[in-house]
Amino acid sequence: MSDHQPGSGAAAHAQAAAEAIRGLNHATRSGNGLGQPSAAHDVPGSLPLAAARLGQAPAQVTRCPGQALAAGRPGHDLGQDPAIPVSAAGTLLGGARLPAAALAGGLGAAQQLALVNGRPRSRKDQP
Repeated sequence: MSDHQPGSGAAAHAQAAAEAIRGLNHATRSGNGLGQPSAAHDVPGSLPLAAARLGQAPAQVTRCPGQALAAGRPGHDLGQDPAIPVSAAGTLLGGARLPAAALAGGLGAAQQLALVNGRPRSRKDQP
């Protein structure tokens, strides 16, 4: 995709996000990637925000195919009406917000319950 095409910046950001997650997975695959106990707190602390932000882009991407369909631009490889697959893709992309929100909530809850100052909570630390 050329840098002059609309949406190419969005595609580049999506690819960079995928690479950042790959790098995070690589860095955390063993305890060596964390380095210090505080990193075990900081990494889970950042993941809920990342997951919460993830739901916005797929929902926003649904506008483009819908607008193209309304303008009569998309076709179908088999010559069928493109409205059904465009609508289904829009529904699935728009619905991605809910799992992203659930992931963010679960990660946030896990971070709050499991870690205090880079160490597991003991019974006396709990409210």
